[in-house]
Amino acid sequence: MSRKIVLEIPDEIIKGIDAFKDSKNLPDEETAIFRLLKYALSMPPYFKNFDWETAEKEADEDILEGRIKAFSSVNELLTDLKA
Repeated sequence: MSRKIVLEIPDEIIKGIDAFKDSKNLPDEETAIFRLLKYALSMPPYFKNFDWETAEKEADEDILEGRIKAFSSVNELLTDLKA
């Protein structure tokens, strides 16, 4: 069973859908939208409810304020994580 749903999607979102369609070599926008919806609905609740916009702003602020670390190797990173 399937249902037909008509949506009005802003041009900005359509551009993202088209980019996804092209990157995955999908035949049309409908297939791309279906794949994106299926993916979004299968995400764990943590990711669905996470405030990505705020997290990105906080990360940008941390970078600007120098609250970052750089590592020259994975071992150096792991040593720091264990400290």
